Amino acid sequence: MTYAMKTESIRTPPPSLNTGKKSPFGPSTARAVAWFVLLAWAAFSLIPIIWLLLAVTKSNAQLQNDFPFSFGSFGNISTAWTNLQGYDGGVVVDWIGNSVLLTAGGILLAVVTTVPAGYALGTREFPGRKAILMVSLLLMLVPASALVLPLFLEMTTLGLVGHPLSVILPLGVFPFGIYMSFIYFSTTVDKDIYSAARLDGCSEFQVFLRVAVPLAKPIVVLIAFFAFMRNWTEYFLPFVMLGGPQQPLPVGLATLASNVPQLNPLSAQAADVGLPELILATIISMAPVMIVLIVAQRTVLRSADLMGGGLRG
Repeated sequence: MTYAMKTESIRTPPPSLNTGKKSPFGPSTARAVAWFVLLAWAAFSLIPIIWLLLAVTKSNAQLQNDFPFSFGSFGNISTAWTNLQGYDGGVVVDWIGNSVLLTAGGILLAVVTTVPAGYALGTREFPGRKAILMVSLLLMLVPASALVLPLFLEMTTLGLVGHPLSVILPLGVFPFGIYMSFIYFSTTVDKDIYSAARLDGCSEFQVFLRVAVPLAKPIVVLIAFFAFMRNWTEYFLPFVMLGGPQQPLPVGLATLASNVPQLNPLSAQAADVGLPELILATIISMAPVMIVLIVAQRTVLRSADLMGGGLRG
């Protein structure tokens, strides 16, 4: 009898702790909250862009009196561009050209320096290798603005202040690109490939040029992408190094904003430049970033996925 009671007690499931009340935070509620947060964040991010695209179609009077999200006319865009071209003898066109020069030069130099550095760090053992990696990580953590003064003193010593190289050379130092390149060559590409090339009689330079470089397309794409995002929007470094018509577009925007009467009532600027012209210049500065994001999105994601596969492997 005792054995039967024990057996029955073992077979009997424990009493359920469920009180019969369902939690109000079920999967459907959590999904609805997630969608609400995502949509709210998307609206918060897109509303300023939508306002900019609509504001450029308005005149000064329409910006002050019309509904913020109303459409003006395409003629106002043409008028704003004409006024913008007439500002300070057409210096806006020089600002755009300077941005293209500094950005392209910085990207080219960053790729040329970071890919060989990452290859050497990822495939070879040599004294100081860990120290270089640690310095690269530390430079990634240091704010870029903290290095502007030492860079200014260095460029002053070299006599390059006021020359585009005073900006291009510092932009070529890209610690994040070095570390990405190191990760790529040390994890994604099999080191046996390099060893086989060396056994075939290739020198280290030939191994890099004939084996590593053809395999480095994904990392080159990522480095160029992130370098572009950094270089095009760089403000403080060219603000300190360059002046006048040599300034890039981000610095020129600040100069233009200081001469807009609506933002600076004490401005004595004689040119017919107001908020529509400033908004148009802002859109021009944003357009390359948006175009690159849209056009290169698939390639960048594919390159990042290749790196991620190497890390998982």
